[in-house]
Amino acid sequence: MFTLFGYFKKFAGAGLFFFPQFELTDHEKARLTKYEGGLMEIRIADPRKISNEQRAKIYAMLGDIDEAVGNYLPELTKKQLKRQFCADTLNEWFSLSDCSLELAKEFIDYLIQFCLAENIPWGTRTMDLIQGDYLLCYFGLKYRQCCICRKHAQIAHVHAVGSGRNRNKISHVGNYVMPLCDAHHKEQHNIGIPNFMRKYQIKGVRVTQEIAEMLKLGDWRMNDEEQ
Repeated sequence: MFTLFGYFKKFAGAGLFFFPQFELTDHEKARLTKYEGGLMEIRIADPRKISNEQRAKIYAMLGDIDEAVGNYLPELTKKQLKRQFCADTLNEWFSLSDCSLELAKEFIDYLIQFCLAENIPWGTRTMDLIQGDYLLCYFGLKYRQCCICRKHAQIAHVHAVGSGRNRNKISHVGNYVMPLCDAHHKEQHNIGIPNFMRKYQIKGVRVTQEIAEMLKLGDWRMNDEEQ
């Protein structure tokens, strides 16, 4: 395996213009010549660092987890969750002070799923920070928790299924759904979908065949048998 670091500068016709970080040695040039025409893998590292908003979301959820599990040792809880995250995702150890923006997002997504799967209650501050996040809606569907308040939820359709249609016998693939508790489901109908979506900054989750099977929506068995 030959690793070479550099910078992507621009597109060059159907190709890419790559500028090496350092001047190539004769040995490196010989290696590249040997592999000329071969398949290459390009990985783009995001140079952006974790944002203050991301850090606030992470520490808010870590604080709620620490209290829920009864540790009352925030630093210990942080280390435990980071260690578990790295083991589950095969990421290397990282610091929340200067990790990449991409890794911070991955850790936030991991914590959202952890909190919903383990039913970790969130404080008002955490809910305000996470509200509108796509994965809160996605995992809210999976674990039946409202994407606005985390109470027990039912599946709500962003667009009505249609009068006279049996929602248990039609395909839901391509439609958008979201998890809403009774109170927020009623509010959705009272103020209308556009106003509701704007108010809570949510977009819903587009139903794929995989999601239809996970939620047992409509004719998911029939779709699965047809494939």
